[in-house]
Amino acid sequence: MNHVKTDWLPKNDNEMNDVIKQSLTVLPVLNNEEGLRKKALLLKALGDETRLRIIGILKVQDSCLCELVSGLVIPASTLTHHLQILERGGVIQSRKEKKFTIFSLVHDKNLDLYISQNS
Repeated sequence: MNHVKTDWLPKNDNEMNDVIKQSLTVLPVLNNEEGLRKKALLLKALGDETRLRIIGILKVQDSCLCELVSGLVIPASTLTHHLQILERGGVIQSRKEKKFTIFSLVHDKNLDLYISQNS
């Protein structure tokens, strides 16, 4: 059980600088600006119920926009917004097949590390 600290004193600048240095050790991604940006985009992509539903569908099969609109029963404009966030996060990719844009998961993301059945 966490104990609530009742005699809290804010850390001074030097103490906070030490905390920040320690944070770079315990969370190494903070040392790499590009890696940090990519991780933030990935976590943003995973941070929405609709986007998780899209991921679930795409784990079963690749789908076009019209199939996703039909399956999720949301406006195409809303779905497009979510798909763009998932693409920016590197979670999905798209390809053209004739007049259709087909969406699929990027399989090197190890999404199961972030999304598990027991969560």
